[in-house]
Amino acid sequence: MSIKVFLQKAAFRGGPRVFSERIRPALKKCQEIKITGDPKSNFDVELCFIKSKLKSSKPMVLRIDGCYYQPKRLQNNIPIIQSIKKSKIIIFQSEFSRKQVQKITKCNTANNIVIHNGIDVNWVDSIKPDKKIIPGSFVASANWKRRDNKRPKSMMSGFMEASIDRHLYIIGKTHGEWREKYKNTNIHFLGELNANDSISVMKSCQYMIHLCHIDSCPNSVIEGLACGLNILCTNLGGTKELVKNDGIVLDIDQWDFKPRPFNNIDSVSPSIIAKGIHKLIKLRVQRSDRKDLDISTCAKKYLETIKIAYDKK
Repeated sequence: MSIKVFLQKAAFRGGPRVFSERIRPALKKCQEIKITGDPKSNFDVELCFIKSKLKSSKPMVLRIDGCYYQPKRLQNNIPIIQSIKKSKIIIFQSEFSRKQVQKITKCNTANNIVIHNGIDVNWVDSIKPDKKIIPGSFVASANWKRRDNKRPKSMMSGFMEASIDRHLYIIGKTHGEWREKYKNTNIHFLGELNANDSISVMKSCQYMIHLCHIDSCPNSVIEGLACGLNILCTNLGGTKELVKNDGIVLDIDQWDFKPRPFNNIDSVSPSIIAKGIHKLIKLRVQRSDRKDLDISTCAKKYLETIKIAYDKK
């Protein structure tokens, strides 16, 4: 008999939406469970992202990517806290995410597990590199508009400061004035791309830059690692847990996990980033076998967690 799991089909945004679209088909391949998106169905376990919207007595597995830490937004944690108290097991995206939620919410999260996001490695392998991309280049991918935490200005300034004969391809929404400011440089703005085209660009590059201030488990970094890229990242967040030996971590951020606003985030010294870029280039180029990031591996861990929650009903 299979376990019937309710996984909401709600229109998630950003990272949760990307991961939801990746984990759902992977879980459907698991013979021991059956996935449903119908809240009226007679399901056995709810797999919930961020916060539960159902009034159900069925056991719940809660996946959390972090919580609100700015003093003026702490009240937004209330539904997250309510879901934590209701859940049988909590899945955190990273060790950083676990520590952040425990410190900020003060909730008892004793029954938890860390499962990093994943990607279909076979799908990535099936995509051909974009021949229009200059080999040996850098790539960065995000929604950059009005998101200082992604540090786009610091990234571009640092790349220019590095003064290397390389190119930087930027995927995602950007401000129009950036194109004019950097039009005679080696920085290229590709705009929004679909999933296949993004992977195609990454597979043609050699390095990725991801300087986000606080990021629990960025899907773009998982994509980059699956494409064999070496990553330049910062130390605060779960990114360095993913990168491991496949990149350089800039130790530039500090946080005691107490609620606080962060100001002037996108103001990292260009020289610090430039030094990181030079260190990254000196790394031995390797196409690491990152099967730990395969979505099938991720789905198996989710399956085992769901089975534990079902047994605790």
